[in-house]
Parts: sequence; structure tokens; C-alpha cells
Amino acid sequence: MSRIRPAIGRWLKVVLLWQVLVVGGSAIYVAVLGSTHVRGYAWAVPAIGAVFGTALPLQIAVFAILRAGRGS
Repeated sequence: MSRIRPAIGRWLKVVLLWQVLVVGGSAIYVAVLGSTHVRGYAWAVPAIGAVFGTALPLQIAVFAILRAGRGS
């Protein structure tokens, strides 16, 4: 377990950095297209999909790691 903790810490840092980059890219996408988009909200769907598409698998992995750490 002592070797696993540092590896999980590094993995979480990389994944969280990736999530920050995705959220930042999505924010830039919305800012750029926000003023010139067509009528409706469909133009924002790619940004929303990117954020949820990277966040949901992360949550599943973190819950599995936490469950394994407890030993149950």
C-alpha cells in the first residue's frame, strides 16, 4: 500500500490537470462562440459534453480507488 499511495497521488494530479485543461478549453469555446452562435443552445453542447465526458469516468475511478483503500 505504501507504493500505491504515491502512484495514486501522481495519477490524480495528472487527471485533475487534464480536467482543468478541458474546462478551460470549454470556457474558451463558449466565450468565442457565445457572441456569434446561431439561435438556440445546441452550440454549447460540445463544451458540455467534453466536461461531463471527462468528469464522469474520473468519479467512477476515484470511488473504486477509495473502496479498494478501505479494504471492503
